[in-house]
Amino acid sequence: MNKYKLSDEEKQQVIREFKKDPDLKRITQVVSGDPEADGRHKIGRAIRAFLSEQNKEYKTTKHEECNAVNLTEQQRDFLMGDHIDSDMTPLDIARIVFENGEIKSLSLHHRAVINFLTQYRPDIINENEVVTSERWNPPTAVSRSVKKVNDWAGQEISIESISNKHEKMMRMLIKYLHSPRLKQTINEYCRVTDRELFESEFVRATWDKPDLTSDEQNQYITLCTNYVRIKHIQARLDKLNKMLDDMGDDAQGATIRFTELIKTTSEELNQCEKRVEALTKSLNGSRQDRLKAKGERSGSIEALVEAFQDKQDRDLMIKMAEMKKRLVADTADKLETMNEFKARVLGISKEELL
Repeated sequence: MNKYKLSDEEKQQVIREFKKDPDLKRITQVVSGDPEADGRHKIGRAIRAFLSEQNKEYKTTKHEECNAVNLTEQQRDFLMGDHIDSDMTPLDIARIVFENGEIKSLSLHHRAVINFLTQYRPDIINENEVVTSERWNPPTAVSRSVKKVNDWAGQEISIESISNKHEKMMRMLIKYLHSPRLKQTINEYCRVTDRELFESEFVRATWDKPDLTSDEQNQYITLCTNYVRIKHIQARLDKLNKMLDDMGDDAQGATIRFTELIKTTSEELNQCEKRVEALTKSLNGSRQDRLKAKGERSGSIEALVEAFQDKQDRDLMIKMAEMKKRLVADTADKLETMNEFKARVLGISKEELL
């Protein structure tokens, strides 16, 4: 199995984050854009190796045992009770059910509660909390890629009458979605909504760009991880603002701490948005420069040659040439039988002949 290699940009980001806090899990989550990633993931192992090479001592956290969590009958009855409502998050409910305020988001206990509520109390569960353990697999058929493009990019491509140009784009999109790094990245997301956000943004950005280099594909993957990260930061910021609004005047000390936390989170959101802007500008610029270097082949002799080399286009051009040739021949035969036309060409009118 190939080891994940950090890019120069990711290495610089690791150093910056290490200076803020040497916690390996936090650094992995920031660099990967996955809020649930840790040192066991490929990116986490790559970061660990890189920090070791730099003689930097990172901090690790102890992971809970990966044993299945089974709800007791009493816990199930509690979850089915009227005291559980949609105003409570599954994480809050899990902490109450297991009487443990230290339960982490998407931990085994949290997932057990989410799975139970999804099955028996769908009115309680928020779609953003739905998690999955199934692996994401990329499409293999052109029809599936067409559906994704139509759904997420607002196109109206018909698979029955798809053009050669669009078919080539769909096949390249399938190739992009089969990238090992993309599959690894998207399968590290546990939430279904995170996977859909990542995939939809990637499809929207790349479906009409069949000429992307491997480096550009990796940049688009990084861009999409930042979109997911922005979503999580924004959700955290909204929750902090709501908690601050709910505080009374008596909680001045807590209010100050929350204000500082909101400021820090806002700065984190702003930095992430700037990264998205910079990546987008870099990607658009590099591709435009490359196309310009190729002489903007659209409408050029080279484009005509490529179209002629395509079998379907070539057959169509030959058919059009044959139709034109037959039309000219039919017109010539018609003129050949027109005595009046020949007489006029010779300068003799019909009246003079008579």
